[in-house]
Amino acid sequence: MTLETCIPSRAQKVLELTSEAPEGTLSIKDSFLAIQPGCDYRVAPDLTGVAGDFDAILARSPLIGTLESQKLVEVISKLGERLKPGGLLIFALDNIGYAENLAAILAGEPPLFRTLLTVRELEQALAAARLHPVRRMGLSRQVRIDRGLAGLVKTDPSVFSHVLTAMRDVPPPTMLVQSLLGEKKVCAPLRIQIPNVFLAAEPNVATLTQDAQPVRFFEETQFKHRVFINQRVIASSLDEGLEFIRQFQQKGYLYLHEMDDYPFLRWKRYEGSGWINFIGAHAIQTSTPYLADFFRQFNPYVRAFPNQLPTLPPPRDFAEEAQDPKRPVTLFFGALNRDEDFLELTPALNALAGKYGDRIFFKIIARRPVFDALASGNKTYVGDINRYEGQLVPYKEYQQAIRSSDIALLPLKDTLLNRGKSDLKFIECAGNGAVVLASPVVYADVIKDGETGFLYHSEKEFVDKLELLIENDEKRRAVAEAAYQYVKHNRLMSQHFAERLDWYRECLAKLPDLNTEAQERIAEIPLKKRIVITEPGTL
Repeated sequence: MTLETCIPSRAQKVLELTSEAPEGTLSIKDSFLAIQPGCDYRVAPDLTGVAGDFDAILARSPLIGTLESQKLVEVISKLGERLKPGGLLIFALDNIGYAENLAAILAGEPPLFRTLLTVRELEQALAAARLHPVRRMGLSRQVRIDRGLAGLVKTDPSVFSHVLTAMRDVPPPTMLVQSLLGEKKVCAPLRIQIPNVFLAAEPNVATLTQDAQPVRFFEETQFKHRVFINQRVIASSLDEGLEFIRQFQQKGYLYLHEMDDYPFLRWKRYEGSGWINFIGAHAIQTSTPYLADFFRQFNPYVRAFPNQLPTLPPPRDFAEEAQDPKRPVTLFFGALNRDEDFLELTPALNALAGKYGDRIFFKIIARRPVFDALASGNKTYVGDINRYEGQLVPYKEYQQAIRSSDIALLPLKDTLLNRGKSDLKFIECAGNGAVVLASPVVYADVIKDGETGFLYHSEKEFVDKLELLIENDEKRRAVAEAAYQYVKHNRLMSQHFAERLDWYRECLAKLPDLNTEAQERIAEIPLKKRIVITEPGTL
């Protein structure tokens, strides 16, 4: 967690108060605007001349760290008065016990931090100002700690800042969103871990993620509301699944199953457990309307939360790129388990490679046979063949490969599996300035053909539109800019995560009814005939 992620991302008006270098490195304005670009974010040394009320006010140590108690209470009271209803006051208090700060003092050097205020004194000042405390946490860094120094301090010397939050209004009831991961490499970051960062910035919402059992249970005395999300952990039998779910019902949890893929790859395991993962859950969350319709045959309570970008990448500087006349037009393909979709295009791509020669260049993230199928010397393989057959690279490397490309190829054959895919690759490419040439499967629902990207319905249309993109720099960059603006205004997690929180609260409000209906569905499992579902294949 970093300081910008402590600010509720739905905030449209934020004030950061710090008495040192408000336009310099102490400001986290740029980092937060990448999360919520629509925010009116202001930085000032104090409240002098600052008009209006705010969704969040961040007070840094340079402002409050040396104030005596009465003055501190006065400042906090004034800050509280400038909060909008439901607004959050955030204090970032430098930890004088931070290892590097103590090391500097013991070495006779100036301390890194000049704060004298302690956490306890700040908590007392909040109470005196009649604000409601919400959360206390520590922001840490990895540091080397001298053994002798570690013995001198009673606080965690890796914590460089204490963060305390408070509200003028009565905070909402406490909520825990707890998750168990069944697929950790690809889906968990996007579907669980990133949304959790946004949820955890909300007042009185905590998150906890486990990647192995046993599950730790919490009581109502610890968190008023508790949500458990089972992400792709499949019961080995009906009895095992029933017992697992029953534990959460007895503890008063809302039990959800998260699945963002057409599940035929694990079909026999789901079927062998009586589809209990879907039938026994209070509700199911997924990523697309297509998948939501599929899961409703098991459970009527299904909600689709489309994938979003956690932050907005900086805009591409196309003008600078245009100054290099020798720069080739770069084509990108990077996907997991989509080899066949791409290989159908290789004859056309090889013909274009022969036609354009050095004018085009390929960047590929896929299994090595996909790369080898391209009959071009102007290509590079991004990734490590020993890491999931070359299909997985660090996300920053994946983003950079897109960002240094001009055209991204997004082919999807028309199969049931592909129909369940999300449009994530489009928004990743659009956010990084690469124009997409995509199949209509999945992408026809989001791309405006010729405006925010290009769609093809045949090999001839694929070739014609790819040639247009290769030859027309101006059109390519105009479409890339339009797609970037679409992502900026429509496809960021900060613009959508609250829908999850609201849905969780709706489900919690009717938890007794959901319990009853789940038990009724479970009781019908032995009476049901085998569910007949169309097997995946070409449609």
